[in-house]
Amino acid sequence: MNRLTTPIFGAVRRLYRWDHQMDPRAAWLSPMPPARSGIATYSQAVLGGLARIGYTPGKHKIQPYWPIKHKHWATVPWHTMAVYHLGNNMEFHGDIYDLAIRTPGLLVIHDLALDDFVMGMVATAQPFGHQALREGLLLAPRLHGFEEAERNEPLRVPYIAHAARNARGIVVHSPFVERYLRTFGCKTPIYVAPHPVIERELDVRRAEGRARGIRGSLESMGMRTLIGVFGDQNAAKLIDVVLEAMVHLPQDVHLALVGRRIPGYDTEPLVRASGLGARVSLHTDVSDEEFLAWMCAADVAVDLRYPHRGEVSGSLSRSMQCGRPTVVSATGTYLDLPEAVVVRVPAGRLEPGELADALRGLVEDPERRRRIGDAARTRSVELAASEATARVYADAMDATMALLWDPARRALARWGGALVDLGITEEGLSEGYGMAYARALDEFRPPGSAVSSST
Repeated sequence: MNRLTTPIFGAVRRLYRWDHQMDPRAAWLSPMPPARSGIATYSQAVLGGLARIGYTPGKHKIQPYWPIKHKHWATVPWHTMAVYHLGNNMEFHGDIYDLAIRTPGLLVIHDLALDDFVMGMVATAQPFGHQALREGLLLAPRLHGFEEAERNEPLRVPYIAHAARNARGIVVHSPFVERYLRTFGCKTPIYVAPHPVIERELDVRRAEGRARGIRGSLESMGMRTLIGVFGDQNAAKLIDVVLEAMVHLPQDVHLALVGRRIPGYDTEPLVRASGLGARVSLHTDVSDEEFLAWMCAADVAVDLRYPHRGEVSGSLSRSMQCGRPTVVSATGTYLDLPEAVVVRVPAGRLEPGELADALRGLVEDPERRRRIGDAARTRSVELAASEATARVYADAMDATMALLWDPARRALARWGGALVDLGITEEGLSEGYGMAYARALDEFRPPGSAVSSST
């Protein structure tokens, strides 16, 4: 670059920074409806909340990208910032992970474990697979003594560490996830946004109308109490334990299993082997309307997790919105909920008799069911009215954009990455290793700006 071109390139950079500060544009990379992913409906709900509080389109332009295409590798970096929604499914999130590392922005963590995802990247020779694996294994000793990590195998190695370190900001859905990230040493700014209320009230009211038909059909066969397990049908839901617990409950208690089939886990043989006969019904891959109707028809919902993966349950959010008392495992993110809105059972793979005792207490006490369901419903109504999720997102996006506008940020990011690659730990930083360079960058910052870094 010669003396003539240098001022031109400098002017272009200044114009680009001014344009993005005056007219911020955010890329939103996430599965979107009709993608068969709970993250799709989640994203739709968050964008709706941002629109309701006036964050978009009045203040910012947010452009959703789905499905991810090859051309987006060129267009995403030209946005002021990108918001990356990361789950544990290579099909939905493989390209999003790649872009999140190449063009860091605001990372939304939907599945804390990422074990299957990282192993999938390694197996398919994805660019960042081995880096994510190495960093997770390197930091795993820091989780020794962290009870939930020791109890739940998917959380023992922080495979999320590589993505978290490269992010400029992180959105999580529970204080538990923030505690986990801080335990292994994550320094990236973290924003805790509660899981949004997904369903529209009009849709819930319609579902309640359909629920009466569902209950009428079952009651004609002698049912008095309906228990439901909702959401993706997988081993972590402990469906086999729920089926065994049903054996200990009265004959007029019916169990409905409602949700998507998951490859590698077949519920039908479990149902046939349970010996429950007509007392259990299986409803797979139903429409969203039918799913919500079954949830409204239930007297009790069961939402167990083992092993826990640090996720926040979308099906639990819906059952609370419908005012259904829900039995949950006393683990991880479930412990962040108030005691009045759920019924907790022991963490881990509990005995069927323990679950049966908890369910019997609800079956035999309609007033207790009503009290817990009303408390859950009230919490959901208050959350929706406050637009708390959208407001946290707005704060996170504004703060992350401010960080990205920092003139010294890129140099500081390269400095931090180089120290990590050299194996420099916090102990080395405390002794001053490399800090002279970081402090020298302060003279390029606006007044009042502070040095920030992530590990």
